[in-house]
Amino acid sequence: MLETVCTVGFYGFMRCGEFTVLKANQFDPSVNLCIGDIVFHKEMIVLKLKQSKTDPFRKGIYIQLHRVQNQVCPYKVLVNYCKVRESLKPSLPSNPLFISQNFESLERMYFINCIKQVLSLCGFNPDHYNGHSLRIGTATSAGKARIEDHLVKVLGRWSSDVIAGI
Repeated sequence: MLETVCTVGFYGFMRCGEFTVLKANQFDPSVNLCIGDIVFHKEMIVLKLKQSKTDPFRKGIYIQLHRVQNQVCPYKVLVNYCKVRESLKPSLPSNPLFISQNFESLERMYFINCIKQVLSLCGFNPDHYNGHSLRIGTATSAGKARIEDHLVKVLGRWSSDVIAGI
């Protein structure tokens, strides 16, 4: 689960609140990311976010996760996750996409604590990382790849110019 959440969050420029909930019992399929919000295509997966910080009218936005020829491919990781998830516990389209070990909706603090544990095991200081680290890492990687700031802003759904010059 952690590999999939990190990969999808990274490649999708996602905010932590777009794939987690504050408390598992607060999951709302009309708002939160569900299994039914995924559409599989031959070369990409489309995720529908029903709401986002920069979507004030709650029209929803679509995030494309393409097949890539990298060691880490968001398409392959998400396809594999969905297969394993379905084999462990069949689910409905209205069930949460990302779940914890007890099959409840993925809570923000559970996710952050898992990330911090892994970082600590890898020798990194976990205090330097938080819920925004995936997005910041994506923006930084895009900047290092010389992707133009305005494209990073669009892909990351930023309304401010905070990413300029990363």
